[in-house]
Amino acid sequence: MTTLFYLLAYLAIAGFFCLVFLKVRSYLRASPLHVRWELYPVPHEGAKTSYGGSFMEEKEWWTKPRHVHHLGDIKALITEVLFLRATFEHNIKLWFRSYPFHFGMYMLMGGTIIVLLAAFAQLCGASPDGGLMIFIGNVISAVVLVGSLCIIGGGLSLIHRRMTDEGLNKYTTPEMYFNIGVFVVFGLFGLFAWTGASSYFEMARGFLYNLMTFNFIPQPGTWFALHLLVGFFLLIWIPLTQMAHLFMKYFTYHDIRWGDEPTTYNERNKSIIPDALKYAVTWSAKHVTGGAGSKTWLEVATSNPAAPKND
Repeated sequence: MTTLFYLLAYLAIAGFFCLVFLKVRSYLRASPLHVRWELYPVPHEGAKTSYGGSFMEEKEWWTKPRHVHHLGDIKALITEVLFLRATFEHNIKLWFRSYPFHFGMYMLMGGTIIVLLAAFAQLCGASPDGGLMIFIGNVISAVVLVGSLCIIGGGLSLIHRRMTDEGLNKYTTPEMYFNIGVFVVFGLFGLFAWTGASSYFEMARGFLYNLMTFNFIPQPGTWFALHLLVGFFLLIWIPLTQMAHLFMKYFTYHDIRWGDEPTTYNERNKSIIPDALKYAVTWSAKHVTGGAGSKTWLEVATSNPAAPKND
């Protein structure tokens, strides 16, 4: 059973990275050319961002080289990821529930990276009983406690909000409750493991060290083992569900929302547009003549829906 436990760990880690790669590749290959939102300000406009301006306000902009301020994109992305800025600005009641949940995940993710570095340092010869390790152990102890409590409290608050809010309840599927619930269980097992052990850090560092050295020994605590098993499951489950926004948010939100590069500057778009115009129109409206399926987008784009119809 101990060997199987470690094999599950290897499979979960490898599976996570493989599924993330496949998810991103699938998006990049299959996603059509998106329609620009035309929402300003766009963070990479530099000084123009302060008043919602665009490079297109410049005279004959298409004849000039374009300057993209990537630092603005990075700053906005970090602000959104770390503080859920959009939720705070547009739905403060939901933010008070969602942010603790996400903050708890950030704490445990950051703690995992720190423990991984500590295990690697031990692998390189650092003393597991040295002063630095003791300091890191105290930090991890606080991180796990705060992170677990935030995930539990935030997760339960989100479930309650979705059950009682009429708007959210209509669009909440059983899978969404399950996804949040799994994280709550993960936090609970982590809290129980923290409570029942003299040092959570020692257990976590020992597990990662054994994982790197292929030293398959049993886990020191039942709660810690259950905590890890739920973690293995989440590694595989996250890329397969809507929780994939953990790593897909840039592509499905920021890349589309801020993707304002004109065709003039983009050779790839130039090659995609002719093919996209050949697609059949699958819906109809007043500004789309001919009805669904009877015309291509090229025909729609080059026709006037207000023109008199010949009898």
